[in-house]
Amino acid sequence: MNKEVTRRSVIRVGGVIFASGATGVLEAFLSACNAATQSSSSSSNSSGSSSSSSCLQATNVTRGPYFVDDRSDPNISNDVVDSSIPQRSDIRSDTEGGTGTQTGLPLYLTITVGDYSSGACSPISGAQVHIWHCNAQGDYSDVQNYTGEDFLRGYQWTDSGGQVTFTTIYPGWYSGRTVHIHVKVRIFDSSGNVTTEATTQLFFSDSTSDAVYSANSAYSRSGSRDTLNSADNIYSSESPSLLVSLSGSASTSYTGTMSIGIAKGTIFGG
Repeated sequence: MNKEVTRRSVIRVGGVIFASGATGVLEAFLSACNAATQSSSSSSNSSGSSSSSSCLQATNVTRGPYFVDDRSDPNISNDVVDSSIPQRSDIRSDTEGGTGTQTGLPLYLTITVGDYSSGACSPISGAQVHIWHCNAQGDYSDVQNYTGEDFLRGYQWTDSGGQVTFTTIYPGWYSGRTVHIHVKVRIFDSSGNVTTEATTQLFFSDSTSDAVYSANSAYSRSGSRDTLNSADNIYSSESPSLLVSLSGSASTSYTGTMSIGIAKGTIFGG
């Protein structure tokens, strides 16, 4: 594996993440859009041909301390790079180490990315979408006890409808944060330079998280989670917070959708 680490491994002290409240929240515009039509995968870098849909503005937030990049990004201070982070749809397995496939409630997550302008979004094709989150026990791959592993990390390129779909598990929890999934969206020019970058986090209703954790033994823990949405500073900084729309069952699986809009030409590394 070819790995370049440009900052020290992140340490969680007393269960609270380093970046929570430490890096601050810088305001930049994202937006949550209405759904766009799903179509085949594309790696072109342009706005899609579908008509615009109305959007809600949101806020860029910190990437947190556990982002691991697939390439060096000059917009990210102390970027950690693991060039083996895979482009893939199903992110449940570890392709680098020996951890195997993560257990937990299946989550089929579709993210639609749009170009925000004057309250509307047009789908963007060819945007890179990274997602990463903790496993059922609250641990991230490629940091701390799981360096050299890449479960629950991956990226895709949006199709002509601005969509990517990931197969993952419902996230677990760890002390100091509510349940969340990290998202980073980037657009590159023909020379590989970043021309647009947005960083945000997706959230889930507390009642849904409670139901998932009660119904699935993979999430069994000795303690109880200590931070709900209302007490999470990142959740509170998003206005409105990006809550994933879910259908399904806490005992079988969930299908989730989220549409986010970004302002093309703006860069927020997080």
